Amino acid sequence: MKILLTNDDGINFEGIQILRKTLEREKHNVTLFAPAIEKSATSQAMTIYDDIYVKKVDTTTYIVNGFPVDCINIALHGEFVSPDFDLIISGINKGVNMGDDIHYSGTVGAARHAYIHNYPAIAISTEYINGEGEFQKVSEFVAQFIQEYHYLWQEKILLNINCPKNIIFDKKIKWTKLGSRIYRDKYKRTLLEQDTYLLNLGGSELNYKEREETDFEAFYQGFISVTPLTTDGTDYKLREKYGCIQ
Repeated sequence: MKILLTNDDGINFEGIQILRKTLEREKHNVTLFAPAIEKSATSQAMTIYDDIYVKKVDTTTYIVNGFPVDCINIALHGEFVSPDFDLIISGINKGVNMGDDIHYSGTVGAARHAYIHNYPAIAISTEYINGEGEFQKVSEFVAQFIQEYHYLWQEKILLNINCPKNIIFDKKIKWTKLGSRIYRDKYKRTLLEQDTYLLNLGGSELNYKEREETDFEAFYQGFISVTPLTTDGTDYKLREKYGCIQ
């Protein structure tokens, strides 16, 4: 398969580099367009009016001084490479992207952008504790997954995959729906001068609402969660309830 890779942790992050080597070992044709530096929590931010610096490392490796979505868009429309990709993968991300995380995640944002442009796409994230992630095991899972579900890549599809630490391949996967994330944010405030402050979020305290068949439930049971996503944000219940009102 011809595969395009990107991420939001930066081109030098081990997650994307290990995934690339694993996919190439499985004889896939891999092209890499990734941000020069970390661009986490940038969702689908895209550079419109400013210039974007792009460095060609070799014929299949490009460093983009922009957002993850910029990487995808330049790969598809920048005329550096032929855009005839069979699959686009974003990751492997350090830390999970479940429930409402998908609206903030640069990893999911990049995959969603590919989906909007009619490419099958996967966002892949893994538990990342104490600065460690099992990227080799996750990469092997991805290679196995895209082979096992080869028929999916013939259609427009967007999958959000989250892998727990200590993956147990015998358990394999659960196809899930999105759960609901609970965020508790607190800023560190520094007074610079009168009426002028420096604020730093530095992350959130995270929890989730317990519901059956969600990505959270599967993940915390030790399963790999696979959630099909769509870009249709219509509130159908509200439309059905009030749609006849003129």
